[in-house]
Amino acid sequence: MRKQTKIAVVSAAAALLAIGGAMTSFAAQGWVEEDGTWYYYDKDGNRVENEWKKSGDNWFWLDAEEGGAMATDKLVEDDDDTYYVDANGVMVTNTWVKVVNEDQDDDDLAEYHYYYMQSNGKAYKSSDNNTNTKFRTIDGKKYAFDNDGKMLYGWVKYSEPEMANNDTDWTDATYYLGSWEDGAMKTGWQRITVQDNEDDDEEKDFWFYFKSNGRKEFNSKTDDQTVKEKKINGKKYAFDERGVMTSQWTIASKASVSSISDISGQVESWKYFNSPEDGARVTKGWFKVVAPDDDNDNTFKDYDPSYGSFATTDAADETERWYYADGEGQLYSGVIKKIKGKYYGFRPEVGGKGAAMLTGLVFMKTDGNGNILKVYDDNVDSDELDHIINEEAYGDDVTTAVYSDPNVSLYYFGNNEDTDGALKTGTVNINLDGDSYSFYFNKSGGAEGKGKGVSGIDDEKAIYKYGLKIKADSDDKYRVVKVEGLDGSTTDIAGRKVKVTKIDSSDLRDVSTELGVNKDGDTVRGYVAVEDGKVASTWDAKYYLVNTSGTICKKKTAAKDGDDWYFYTNKDKNIVMYVNNKTLKGGNGHSMLYNLDNWDSVRTVPGTALNPVPDTTSEDED
Repeated sequence: MRKQTKIAVVSAAAALLAIGGAMTSFAAQGWVEEDGTWYYYDKDGNRVENEWKKSGDNWFWLDAEEGGAMATDKLVEDDDDTYYVDANGVMVTNTWVKVVNEDQDDDDLAEYHYYYMQSNGKAYKSSDNNTNTKFRTIDGKKYAFDNDGKMLYGWVKYSEPEMANNDTDWTDATYYLGSWEDGAMKTGWQRITVQDNEDDDEEKDFWFYFKSNGRKEFNSKTDDQTVKEKKINGKKYAFDERGVMTSQWTIASKASVSSISDISGQVESWKYFNSPEDGARVTKGWFKVVAPDDDNDNTFKDYDPSYGSFATTDAADETERWYYADGEGQLYSGVIKKIKGKYYGFRPEVGGKGAAMLTGLVFMKTDGNGNILKVYDDNVDSDELDHIINEEAYGDDVTTAVYSDPNVSLYYFGNNEDTDGALKTGTVNINLDGDSYSFYFNKSGGAEGKGKGVSGIDDEKAIYKYGLKIKADSDDKYRVVKVEGLDGSTTDIAGRKVKVTKIDSSDLRDVSTELGVNKDGDTVRGYVAVEDGKVASTWDAKYYLVNTSGTICKKKTAAKDGDDWYFYTNKDKNIVMYVNNKTLKGGNGHSMLYNLDNWDSVRTVPGTALNPVPDTTSEDED
């Protein structure tokens, strides 16, 4: 056995000398050797049976089962006490003895039973009136014994001084005493192989932790708390109701979870502990792992799938994602959070990828307080970006209804989840599918507004929608952009202060009217941004012209687009006219000579912003 044994052995010569000495002292009574076996006779000449007799310093047992012969190499039961005599018949003291286990089989693998004989020769054993397991300190280690004096080993319950080594007994056992060859009470961390009845009785190696008194750590609560957290050597670990150290994803509470489809609020119920070889809870920091699965394969504990997973739609792909836990092990979820001077976004639970760090271009809804209410799309690609800017429905969640919500916008969290997932602000150039895009994201506001894509005009130089700088395609050369709500007097149906809309030039050409005939005799058709003698610059809705670099065009004369039509803009950068012929002077009494710097002096020219009225009158030139 692995424990130190001090099995005392009295030599045959010494025993015989002791007994021989006694023989010289007795005549008709005392020790007598008959056919190599020793007996003891009383004064009446009768053999003594079931008594201890001393010879010299040693005690010997006279066995009634053997007709009073001196017992050798066997356990001796005397009243309620158990003793052991060695091969020379000497009662052993202060030592371990081992006895062959005659009941050894597949259910009991122990080859021997171990006993410890005290200084009086009596074996340690559990008292009949003491129902709790009691430990004895021997050579600096603690051991427990049953009512028969046999050393206990394996799993032992607190209230029952007997072994609990059936397949399922370990789940509610208190102590672990090693193998049948060891038996010492275990403390600290122990990796133990058990039959896992929750997994088709498969043998598994689980980690357990036993306190200095030998009792295992386990979750004793019967409420919604599913694990007990314990700080050990400065780190937090969790243990289920069986005492098994949980690892990886662990559901710590069932209180907020009603079904697998109801995942709202579940992130607060989950915590992440490291690998089975480590097990320490992630405390305040980043970690990258696969999302928890529906069946919770990664945790060594009873798990009811009806309690669900906060990432039920994501675990099957086994994609690793970044998460962040605070000092209590709680995951950040549905928030923009400042971490070491940088801001990061974490998905809300609902909709999959719950609590995962956001990356790339993200189209999402916030509440103005740093909370992320819904993520419509993350890692937005070029096609999806076009849909967003053009307000075209796509996907299952991103619909035209999104554009009625002023709290929905684009954010950018870097282009590499492993190296740069921080929220970006200011001017940012992003490459999507080989094309470069320019964005401007809000620089101020902390988590409440920082990073939100700007909609409107920045520094009178460029126009942005959800942060994207609006540019003309190289083929078109110019792009018309309608901006509403600049003076704050009106808002769109969403309550936005500013609304940006890209206008296709073909729409303007479709609503163009005949403006007259120029001096060359050419009919001039066009769109004039004037209504009731007022130009667009006086309206809440204004029309701007941007080139291929995104710069707003000021005082532009006869800017030719890709369809050979011509734009004119004034000093306020507003589009005032879009015509098919840049020769505007004279002809048949029609006026097409305009002072681009003073449109308030222009006489009424037919045409409205998007719904022109056909011209049925003519005006004389001033």
